[in-house]
Amino acid sequence: MPADYNGTWEMESNENFNGYMIALGIDFATREIAGHLKQTKEIIQDGVNFKTKTLSTFRNYELNYTVGVAFEEYTKGLDNRVVQELTCEDQVCHQVFKKKK
Repeated sequence: MPADYNGTWEMESNENFNGYMIALGIDFATREIAGHLKQTKEIIQDGVNFKTKTLSTFRNYELNYTVGVAFEEYTKGLDNRVVQELTCEDQVCHQVFKKKK
């Protein structure tokens, strides 16, 4: 059973985010906007099932997933990729990005 992540979470820091976005091929204007955002995450957790809302002045989106089950996400408005992700165990969340052709 994962730790209890229910609640509202505010980003405190965002280290090397610009370098990460450059590696993804995200354009300069989007990087400039995204680099200045402070996101808030609202998480509702029911065991291993998560409902998340990411809120910012740039865009808001929802993502629902189950820990340990791969799922697809469309990165609309950022770099417009369809990626596959997998969350893992031991109170650590991992994202594996695989660009779909």
